[in-house]
Amino acid sequence: MRAKSASDKNSVFIGVAFILIAAIVGVGGILWKNFVEYTSNSSGLPDVFSGITSRPPYDPTVNPDERDQIIFTFTIPRGDLVKFLEIMQPHLDEIVKKTGKTAHIDISTNELEVVSKVERRIADFGSISTMGYLLLRKNKPITAVLERFSDPPKRSIFVVKKDDPASSLADLRGYRIAYRSNDSLPGYMIPTRELKKLGYEHSTFFKQEFFSENFSDSILGLQNDQYDCIVLASNFFLEQSESVRKTMKIIHESQPVPGGVYFVNSHHRSSYEQILVGNFIKYLPKVSDSEMFSGMFKVKQPDENSFELLEKEYGGEP
Repeated sequence: MRAKSASDKNSVFIGVAFILIAAIVGVGGILWKNFVEYTSNSSGLPDVFSGITSRPPYDPTVNPDERDQIIFTFTIPRGDLVKFLEIMQPHLDEIVKKTGKTAHIDISTNELEVVSKVERRIADFGSISTMGYLLLRKNKPITAVLERFSDPPKRSIFVVKKDDPASSLADLRGYRIAYRSNDSLPGYMIPTRELKKLGYEHSTFFKQEFFSENFSDSILGLQNDQYDCIVLASNFFLEQSESVRKTMKIIHESQPVPGGVYFVNSHHRSSYEQILVGNFIKYLPKVSDSEMFSGMFKVKQPDENSFELLEKEYGGEP
């Protein structure tokens, strides 16, 4: 048997490399379609890929006024994306059905990107936190058309394990705490303000501070002893199963917190905007309070006065 020449070895290496690259590209393509290009119009795909297309949900070269789709853009915490798509798409399909158009979900990496897409008319409706809206509306052409709310009202809550001896904020000194993110109103700004009201500086009050970026991960971290205390939005807490809620206890809750907003481009108002706003409001009774992401459909007309008050109190943060 003759020894392989350098040319043979190179050919084998190139062949293997080509196969690996092809596999990576193939898998990447599936992931891209599965997690980003989610739409309700697909055919010929297995059930697991229902609602997925091989093309983006919009064509940026088409005049936005002539699109057959109404595009909603969101930011989704890591870990919640697939569930979000599965739950949101059927509801949005119903809401837009009478417009003669189809609903498409677009995923943005952050709230600035959500606003940028609506500003450039790549998307028709954006959904962001109230704090994000207050900060970005100052220099972006956006206006809120719907405000999300909770019943009971959404609050920021401090949560520990069921058997933890803590019963008040004062008992949390030296604990390891997990917030959601430093730009989250219920997940950071309000909790740290609650501590400040009692004379505690959060950066020295706690042993360690973490940002989970996701309320689901906060709960998981509490259950696995990564954190001693976590901050949650009360509506998220109530969406958890009874078995999960029973593993925790609330030791402090804030005053009511406003929800996020749906907004549009204030310079280019569409002819179907009011139809969709009305459909969103009328759709509320069809969504179960216990359903995950049900808060995305609990909406009302925006309260500009509450926005102004909130901006005065938290406008300089984070």
